[in-house]
Amino acid sequence: MTLSGKTIAITGAGRGLGAALAIAAADRHMKPVLLGRNERGLLEIAGLIEARSGRRPDCVICDLADLASVASAVAKLAILAPDLDILVNSGSQWTGGAFEAQTDEQIASVINSTVSGTIALTRRLLPLLSTRPAADIHTVVSMSGLPYARMRGSSVPFVAAKAAQNGFVQALTEELIGSPIRVTSIHPGIIEDVLPTDDTWNEERNASDMLSDRNVVEAILYILDQPANVAIRSLVIERARTEFLS
Repeated sequence: MTLSGKTIAITGAGRGLGAALAIAAADRHMKPVLLGRNERGLLEIAGLIEARSGRRPDCVICDLADLASVASAVAKLAILAPDLDILVNSGSQWTGGAFEAQTDEQIASVINSTVSGTIALTRRLLPLLSTRPAADIHTVVSMSGLPYARMRGSSVPFVAAKAAQNGFVQALTEELIGSPIRVTSIHPGIIEDVLPTDDTWNEERNASDMLSDRNVVEAILYILDQPANVAIRSLVIERARTEFLS
């Protein structure tokens, strides 16, 4: 399946991995729609994409921790991208530190953005995706969602939320088998943030170096670019000298 011309909605697209994926998708002649809660961040990434491609992507404010914001974002997406082919659930709030130091507000934000908001957004976009001959729902879960991975700086709420998100992906995969929608996921380890616009994007890394956004973005695009008869349901990606499994 060629990705050129595909419309792809990406949550968390105002920074980090989501932003890197949006820029790389545009470089592949896809039509990204940027979703996120920070308007300034979205507009900055949209400007970078326009400067590289000459095409300015649409931006939609979507706070995954706020279900009203999710509903509003979907209503706008239905107008801006009725030909939506791919949803990438990349947005998620993160918190680190000891469990007893977490506030109720932090816990709620992490759980709501990673679990409730992601599930609600996906459910609301199913009717759009179902109209396409072939579509994808891809979720960036993180190794923190795997039962055998160590915490490595993540908080208890974040690990719990990612475990729930992983369960959501597995259940949705089963429910949508036989439909034109593929459900896939990726579980990256710790990532160094770098954008395709940075000089460091093309730097070769050694075995001891940590993952960069480039490594994960290329893996996501590889998964999405598979032929219609192929589904890479789940992929764990960690640096060669792993920290999560030791």
